[in-house]
Amino acid sequence: MSTPVKPEIVVEITLLTTEVGGRKNSIPEGEYRGVLGVGTENFSVRFFIPIECNLTPGATQQIGVQFLFPEIALPHFPVGATFTVWEGRIIGNGRVLEVLKQA
Repeated sequence: MSTPVKPEIVVEITLLTTEVGGRKNSIPEGEYRGVLGVGTENFSVRFFIPIECNLTPGATQQIGVQFLFPEIALPHFPVGATFTVWEGRIIGNGRVLEVLKQA
């Protein structure tokens, strides 16, 4: 059983539509492990998709994000920072809404 996600930031993520290179399927409910990119830097993350909503291509969702190495990642994710969601290619974009834990 995995440890609950304890977010360090709250973000708004918009997945690209399938037509412009996004996922063919939604990100299903439950824990998701992925990569967020800022400029040329990429950071491993995990977040939890609530039971009542899958994150579908083209959709926007607010999500709490936990970093694998917050001390390295958090300086790159101040409020208002924009980033990409990467899954072998860019599948979405987002921006930071709130920082819950300082580096």
